[in-house]
Amino acid sequence: MQFAIHRNDVTLSGAIEKAMQHKIEKIEERLKRYHPDAAQLEVRLHRSEKLDEFECAIKLVAFKDHLQAKKSATELRAAIDQSFDAIMKEIDHYRLKINKSLQSSS
Repeated sequence: MQFAIHRNDVTLSGAIEKAMQHKIEKIEERLKRYHPDAAQLEVRLHRSEKLDEFECAIKLVAFKDHLQAKKSATELRAAIDQSFDAIMKEIDHYRLKINKSLQSSS
């Protein structure tokens, strides 16, 4: 899986980078069976000084399907965790849909 992380006005600590890498590996593992090399993951981090919060937007493209999650929180780690939790739910829903379509075509 290809992935890119875009950080607008956000500095990542080593612990947060490591946690994000772990979450990205979890996504890769979940998609391994379906789209081993065709998936592209994009993570955008942004800090809004006006609202004093961080935003994490995740976009996953797997073949023709686009999955997205976007969450905001006052702490960067919380925004990242919430976004990755939301995209994992989207992936689980997507996997269920794919499995059903594979079973019905057999």
